[in-house]
Amino acid sequence: MSFEFKEIAGYEREKRELIRLCEVIKDRDKYARRGGRVPKGIIFYGATGMGKTMFAREMANACGLRIVRIDAGNITNGHALCKRIRRAFSLRSKRKGPAMILFDEIDKVLPNRREEYCTDQSKMILTQLLTLIDGLDCGGNFVFVATCNDYMALPRALVRPGRIDKKICLGMPTLSSRTAILDKYISETECRFEEPTAEIAKLCTGFSCATLKTFVNECVFYSDENAVISARAVRNCIAEIRNENLIRDVSAKTAYINACHNLGCFLVARSFQNGPYVIDLKPDTVCNDFFNAIIHDYDDDYDDYDDDFDDDYNNCKDGDSFSAAEKPERLYNKEDCIHAICALLGGYVAEKELLYHVYDNVSRSLWTADNVLIGMSESGLLGLGLRFSRSRENDLPYSYEHVAMINDELNSILADCYNHAQEIICANISLLEKLTPVLVEKRSLGREEGERLLEEFGGIRAVKS
Repeated sequence: MSFEFKEIAGYEREKRELIRLCEVIKDRDKYARRGGRVPKGIIFYGATGMGKTMFAREMANACGLRIVRIDAGNITNGHALCKRIRRAFSLRSKRKGPAMILFDEIDKVLPNRREEYCTDQSKMILTQLLTLIDGLDCGGNFVFVATCNDYMALPRALVRPGRIDKKICLGMPTLSSRTAILDKYISETECRFEEPTAEIAKLCTGFSCATLKTFVNECVFYSDENAVISARAVRNCIAEIRNENLIRDVSAKTAYINACHNLGCFLVARSFQNGPYVIDLKPDTVCNDFFNAIIHDYDDDYDDYDDDFDDDYNNCKDGDSFSAAEKPERLYNKEDCIHAICALLGGYVAEKELLYHVYDNVSRSLWTADNVLIGMSESGLLGLGLRFSRSRENDLPYSYEHVAMINDELNSILADCYNHAQEIICANISLLEKLTPVLVEKRSLGREEGERLLEEFGGIRAVKS
């Protein structure tokens, strides 16, 4: 027995589970003779726009089930909803053919397990529903199917085995699912995309099924006179969708922004220094052990620092070994610190160039860059004329003109660092686009995998100092 779910693209694992359910429902008499029972209740759950209702409808079509729908969307009175629920269960009992009772977005009207929403009406609706589900004949031609966005909020009494026997989660589409979904929606247009669908799918991490449909529709409006959609148009549409907050999963959007920021820091740092690194989504990191150590020495609040970091940049001869007490102090020159500031600003530039917006997650990096600049001034790395010591200021205050001169110089250095970071990011914007979705999915990339991906995606383009 074969089932075709023509409307569902991607989600191969979930479709396999749906096929198994359809086989049981279609051959329910055979399984009943063996002592099995058809599930009374099935629930499809996941964030908005994942195709939960579509899965239920495809299941009904495949099994030849007539859908009796309970729609609570336009009902505000609990008694009226109870009446509609009773009517749905009554209709299925009066008809001889197999049927599916479909309750969309059931979590909106039932008591919330977290006790955020629990009224007398919601309790009445739950009691009514439980009674009717319990009355379903497991060997009959009827199945109760519900969809919900927040499965963890559903009351335990409803989702216990014997009432809801099957729970199928529809999460954010994976890369392969996004590719299949995009292929489906693109095939329904008369347009041709310049880039392969698989490459476009890599840029759409965090997009729901509904958002992918919206994205393809938006791209059509950018097509040229030959119905061709350029790579630039694709990126414009992706940026518009992200900035318009069409992604309902806030955490996914936040992860994408943080990934963009941290990879911007990494690409700049990696352009200067090819040392140990880990790329992840946490704050306070330029994803390079050497530069993280420099920044920490100038800003004690900077988090991403490993006390065991082995300094390969001392004036130590090969083969020298030291105990913890004898370990030489790390020494950095002006260029090292300037490059560390460039790396900090790389995240700011990356958000501006890739997302067309700068978010408030950059504020910590900017504050840290200021601290490094001030530390360079105090330590004399900028020259004696630009040295500002807080302790000296207490005993022998600097003139206003001298402080203004130092501030102007620090601002000039910061502007130069920004311009250098911008040159590196703009030269590697395609690499940033490809790496960002990968980091969102994997959450963390070690040096070995990071270097493999850099090679796979064409490497970092060098920029003249």
